[in-house]
Amino acid sequence: MMRYFIAFLCLMGSITSSLYAQLDSLQVLPEVIVSDVKLRDFSQGLRVETLQDSVIRLQKTALTDVLRNNSLIYFRENGIGGVSSPSFRGTSAQQTAVVWNGININSQLLGQTDFNTISSRNYDNITVRSGGGSIPYGSGAIGGSVHLNNDISFSNRFENDVTLGYGSFNTPFGNLKTRYSTEKFYADVAVDYFESENDFEYLDTDSVNENGAFETVNLNANFGFVLPDLGDKKQLIKVYHNSYLGDREFSGTLTAVSTAGYQDRNTRTLGEWDVLSKNFDSKLRLAHIYEQYRFYTDSDNRDNFSSGKAIRYTANYDFTYRFGKNKRLKTIVDYTSVNGEGSNIVESTRNTFAVVGLWQHQVTKKLDYGIQIRQETTPDFDSPILFGVNAGYAFLPRDSSGALGYKLSVNASRNYRVPTFNDLFWNGAGAMGNPDLMPESSYQAEMGHEFTLKNLQGHITTYYIQSDNQINWQPNNSGVFMPVNVNEVQNYGAEVTANYAHTFGEHTASISGQYGYTKATDVEKETQLIYVPVHKVVGGVGYDWRFLSAGYQFLYNDEVFITTDNKQTLSGYAVSNFNLDFKLLDKQAHQVALSLQAKNIFNKNYQTVAFRPNPGRNFLIQTTYSF
Repeated sequence: MMRYFIAFLCLMGSITSSLYAQLDSLQVLPEVIVSDVKLRDFSQGLRVETLQDSVIRLQKTALTDVLRNNSLIYFRENGIGGVSSPSFRGTSAQQTAVVWNGININSQLLGQTDFNTISSRNYDNITVRSGGGSIPYGSGAIGGSVHLNNDISFSNRFENDVTLGYGSFNTPFGNLKTRYSTEKFYADVAVDYFESENDFEYLDTDSVNENGAFETVNLNANFGFVLPDLGDKKQLIKVYHNSYLGDREFSGTLTAVSTAGYQDRNTRTLGEWDVLSKNFDSKLRLAHIYEQYRFYTDSDNRDNFSSGKAIRYTANYDFTYRFGKNKRLKTIVDYTSVNGEGSNIVESTRNTFAVVGLWQHQVTKKLDYGIQIRQETTPDFDSPILFGVNAGYAFLPRDSSGALGYKLSVNASRNYRVPTFNDLFWNGAGAMGNPDLMPESSYQAEMGHEFTLKNLQGHITTYYIQSDNQINWQPNNSGVFMPVNVNEVQNYGAEVTANYAHTFGEHTASISGQYGYTKATDVEKETQLIYVPVHKVVGGVGYDWRFLSAGYQFLYNDEVFITTDNKQTLSGYAVSNFNLDFKLLDKQAHQVALSLQAKNIFNKNYQTVAFRPNPGRNFLIQTTYSF
C-alpha cells in the first residue's frame, strides 16, 4: 500500500509541476508570511486557540506560566525552574508535541519538551491545537500540540521592545526584541534572560526551597529575503534560529534534600526556500536541531556528571496546489536523520522517511471536509499507516456583522509515538532499554460545537481516545527497570470555553472561562492514570479604560491520584492572580507600560507533584519601553 501511496503523490506532483507554465496571474506577497501554514489550513475539526500578545506579555518568560492559566493543559511541575511536563486530555508529556515554526522539536532522548526551557516572549504567537496531529507533525502529537511561531513581514518599519522586571525570591528578568524590515528584507532578534534564587518559604513549615536557583538565556534570530521573481512567481528565503542555555539546580522535596544540578544546551536552525504563485506554494526546508544535557549529582562539583546529546537533520519538501478558492492539496516528503549518544545509551542512529497527503475542500459556504494520510518508514520498527478525516457544517453561518453563528465539526484520526533513544537503548544502573518496543498507537474521535452570539464566543468539544502499546517502565524478574508495551488506555472527556467582551464608551470589560472534564483509564486495572485531574477550570476577568487595565485570573485543578492503584491522592487546589497595568506614555513613536502582578493572592499551600510545594503569595513588577 505504501508504494501505491507514494506513486499517487508523485503523480500529483508531476501534474501540478506541469501547471507552472499555465499560471500567468501576478502573485502579490501577503502582508504577513505565516511560518506554519499546515496549522492554519489543515486543522479543521479540531479546537485551535491562539493566545493574544497581551496575554503573553503579562506572564514571566517560561511557556509554562503562559499556558498554566490560559489553557486546559495540566502541568506536572517539579518545582519552579525544574522540569515541567504537560498533559493534554490525560495523555502523557511524550504524547504532546511542541512545534517550532512547523518543525516538531520534542527531545529525541526524552520524547518530550520541558516547557520551562521555552521563552514565550520570543514568539509572535503561540497556538494550542487540541487533538491528534501525528499526520502533519509526526511522532508524539497524540493528545495535542503547542505551536511556537515567528511571523515574517515585508514592510518599512523599525521597532524595539525592552522589558525589565523583578519578582519575589530575588528574580530579575529581561527581554529585548528588535525588528527591522523593508519591502525586500526582514530581520528580528530577541534575547530573553531569566534568573532566580527561588528560595521561597514552604508554607506551614519552617523550611525553605533549597538548591532551587536557576539561570536561563533564550536567543531568537529570524531573517527573510525577497529574491528576484521567477516569471510570475515570487520567491523568498527565510531563516529561523533559536538557542537556549540553561543552568538549573534541582531542588529537593519535603521528604528528601537534593544537591543535583542540570545544564542543557539546545539550538535549532531552520532554512526555507519558498516559491509562491496564484495557485501553488512550494517550500523546501532544511533544519538542524541539537540538544545536549549534563546532570550533576552535586551541583557544586562540575567534574562528575552524566550526559547525553542528540543531533537531528531534517529535509522537508512541501507542495500545495489550490484548485480554485475552495480546494487544496498539500503533499509533503520528509527525511530525518538523528544521532544520539550519552553516558547511559550506546551511540545510535535513526533515519526516518515520511510521505504525507493533506486534502481540504470547502464544498459550500456551509459544508467542508478533509482527508489526511501519512506513511513512515524506519529500520527500527514498523510504523502504521496514519489516516484522518474531518467534516464541518455551519448550520447558522455568521452574518455580515459576525454576530450570529453555529458550526458543528467532527474529526477522527489515527496517531502514534515512536520509542525514544532512552526507551530503546538506555543502559544504566538499575535500568535498561528495550530494543523490541513497538510504537504507541491511538485511535481518536471528537465532535465540536462552535457558536457566536453577538459579543459571546464559545466552543464545546467532546472526545474519545483509545491508545494501545503504551510504553511503561517497570521492573523485570531481576528487579531491573525496563520499558515494555503493556497498557491499553482509554481517554474521554469534554471541554467548554466561552469568551465575552463588551465596550461602552472608553470602557471595555471582558470575561473568559474554560472547563475540562477528563477521564483517563488504565483498561486492565480500571483505574484513573496518575496525575490526571478529572476537573480543571481556568478563567479571567478584565477591564480596560484609557491608560489603565486590570485583570483577575483563576485556576482550579481537581485532586489527582499519585499511585497506580488509586489509593493515594494529591489534594486539589484553587489559585488566583491579579494584575494592574498602566500606560505611562502612549505616543506614536514611544510607549512605556508598567505592570504590577500578584500571584497566588490568597496564599494557597498547594502541590502539583507530591511533596513539592509551590510558592505562596508573591509579587512581580515589570516595565516595557517600545519605540
